[in-house]
Amino acid sequence: MTFSVDLHVTDRDVRLHLTVAAGETVAVLGPNGAGKSTLLNSIAGLIRPDSGRSQLGGTVLFDLPAAGSGRRVWRPAHRRGVSLLAQEPLLFPHLSVLDNVAFAPRSAGASARHARETAMHWLRQVDAEPLAARRPAELSGGQAQRIAVARALASDPGLLLLDEPLAALDISVAPAVRRMLRRVLVDRSAIIVTHDVLDAYTLADRVIIVENGRISDEGTPAEVFDRPRGAFAAGLAGLNLLTGIRRGTTLITADAVAAVANLPEPGVTEGSPLSLAVRPAAVAVSIAPPTDPRLIRLQAELIDLEPRGDFVRARSAVLAADVSPKEAAQLDTAVGSPVWFSFPTSAATLYPTVPSENSAP
Repeated sequence: MTFSVDLHVTDRDVRLHLTVAAGETVAVLGPNGAGKSTLLNSIAGLIRPDSGRSQLGGTVLFDLPAAGSGRRVWRPAHRRGVSLLAQEPLLFPHLSVLDNVAFAPRSAGASARHARETAMHWLRQVDAEPLAARRPAELSGGQAQRIAVARALASDPGLLLLDEPLAALDISVAPAVRRMLRRVLVDRSAIIVTHDVLDAYTLADRVIIVENGRISDEGTPAEVFDRPRGAFAAGLAGLNLLTGIRRGTTLITADAVAAVANLPEPGVTEGSPLSLAVRPAAVAVSIAPPTDPRLIRLQAELIDLEPRGDFVRARSAVLAADVSPKEAAQLDTAVGSPVWFSFPTSAATLYPTVPSENSAP
């Protein structure tokens, strides 16, 4: 079932438009306060946007003209055909697992027998059939989240909304629940809000980055995380991102604080916006200029050396490098001074900078 939403919430400065194709799972990522929860709650009918329109299949969920003129449509949450799965399972403590899952079809008018048959079907789908007779207090966190997924699906929603469904789970439990979600989301229209890149790669067909109430990046997981448009997506992908203008074989960064020299032919014309992405593990740091003229290099002030387990993160304002403890010891006296960052051409991804929605006037 196809889905579309276009919404504006004035006091939160959120303006978002997105579509979900039939059977598509879209992952939404962004910093705290970016507008992700506003998006989900508007779709679910828990908050009312100031203006906008949303439609699921042939059903209009809301239609709120900006000028206030014309007929305003607001379909109640329970009549939208949308299920929202929150971080916490929120199971009814006085009901058994089976009755928790049967609650949705029963509320929709199904007979007790049919509702229980539907509940057992979904308990089998989430590998929780043996838990049917238990009460929520007898479940582990991972088990409770499986039941919550089954309950959400038992209502046969046209669109499933998942708000960080793995965030509250123990790190040892989350992988199994993630695999279960990957199985039950096949051919189902869904939007999943997450902070985890692994969720995006394993669960989503498409990724949307939301920043400051706007969509700043969009594409397949590989498109967004291999060639990020902004610092947030680059940080999620574990990449350094440099953006600027190409001048010959040099990239002048956007803030003009550094020049990246010895670029290969990047495939963009002189003076065009250019992005460069490179992993910190591929970057070397030296006090003296690198002797290999084939290396891409830049000079920047070494801000700090941060121990991170078996490596040390050497940070500047424009680039970070992961070096060994031995190399970090040699760089310790250079903190606060200019040093050289360098990396081979093969480690860098260069691509034309695509303006994001956030950068538009």
